[in-house]
Amino acid sequence: MLITTLALSLACIAPSEHHRFGLTEAMPRIEGTIRVGSYNMLNYFDQTDDPSLQGKYDDFGDNPGPTSDARCKELAKVIIELDADILALQEVESQEALAWFNENYLQDMGYTYVISEEVGYYRGIEQSLLSRFPVTEVKTWTDVDLTKVERKGGGWTEVPPSEDEITFQRSPLFVTVETPEGYELSIFVVHHKAGRNAWHRELEAVQILGYIDEMSSKNPEQNIAVIGDFNAVPWDRSTRAYFRNGMTDSISHRSKHLKWDDTSPLRITHTSGRMLDYILLNPAALDEYVIDSGFVLGSSAEEYNWREDPFPAGYASDHCAIAIDMVPREGQGNTVTAKPWPEALTKTALASSPAAPTLAATSKPSTPSKTTAANEAPFVASKNSKVFHTGTCGRKRVSEKNQVGYTSFSDATSAGKRPAKCCNPSE
Repeated sequence: MLITTLALSLACIAPSEHHRFGLTEAMPRIEGTIRVGSYNMLNYFDQTDDPSLQGKYDDFGDNPGPTSDARCKELAKVIIELDADILALQEVESQEALAWFNENYLQDMGYTYVISEEVGYYRGIEQSLLSRFPVTEVKTWTDVDLTKVERKGGGWTEVPPSEDEITFQRSPLFVTVETPEGYELSIFVVHHKAGRNAWHRELEAVQILGYIDEMSSKNPEQNIAVIGDFNAVPWDRSTRAYFRNGMTDSISHRSKHLKWDDTSPLRITHTSGRMLDYILLNPAALDEYVIDSGFVLGSSAEEYNWREDPFPAGYASDHCAIAIDMVPREGQGNTVTAKPWPEALTKTALASSPAAPTLAATSKPSTPSKTTAANEAPFVASKNSKVFHTGTCGRKRVSEKNQVGYTSFSDATSAGKRPAKCCNPSE
């Protein structure tokens, strides 16, 4: 019925001295399912100097390509080990570059359908897709005006008044894939705005949710996924916008696995120690999801300056790959059971991960000043807790001697704290 699993022993990812996050091996495939995954390939460029990318943003200059044969092989190891039937990709130069990579490094993977579209980004990297199943629809929105996006409710980041022309920094790539059984999955491959401009991510998220609402109103049964690099932790306002509008983080959903939570090294997807990559499903698609099938596949997560230094040996990307399994029949996700993670595998993964993971491994805890005393601060945490509260809630719940105050939401998260569920503090 489905393509049989390849002999993955040829490309097994052995635990390395630089392994920090995720499992060291992919979970075995489940008979009767398809695997859906995502991977940020970190500035993947082929070996051909593209004359359309010259000058300041030359693909052989600032970008910094071409991607070496050694790193192409490391990227391929991850993709082969993951063994996804449908694989969303970020930071790919072009369809031609992805086709070349597929032909030279993924020859036996069965990726017949190679999709990559211009998404309007000045550096030329795109959202892409590899699929073993036919792609029946492809669309992007490179010129949509995000200044017209209406953000309802509170907690949004203020848009700078100087910003009068706002588009997607990188348009989502929308595709619909159809399996041999006739099951259809519509996917938004995203690479949201990075950095401190949270307002830009928020506008992008709300605009995509508008597209989803429009599609769902026409066809409530349409299976929709938003997959990729969100450049946001779970409590970022842009991420929570998806959750509050009916999208579910499938990887963390109802998981019973060892050490599995927002700050576990088994759920972290980026070398910075943050969870940035997601596979979100709408209610229709969630019915086909195999509960507990999601996992993060770790590779080398060595910290280094990729903008200035050569890639270390064995390095693939600054992101880990992620995947889930689905049953390609409507409403049948509960007909199969995901296998538990082998105890030896989780012990190996956790042993090579940081002993005390934080949201930002390089950040330093905020030190309250006289102006950020806990009795005055808008956000309060306990010295001994991983969560923070609104000031009012925190001063009630945390003993006075253990209270730590933060002047802003970002100060608290930079200190390695996450929002408490009881009061749900926001920006």
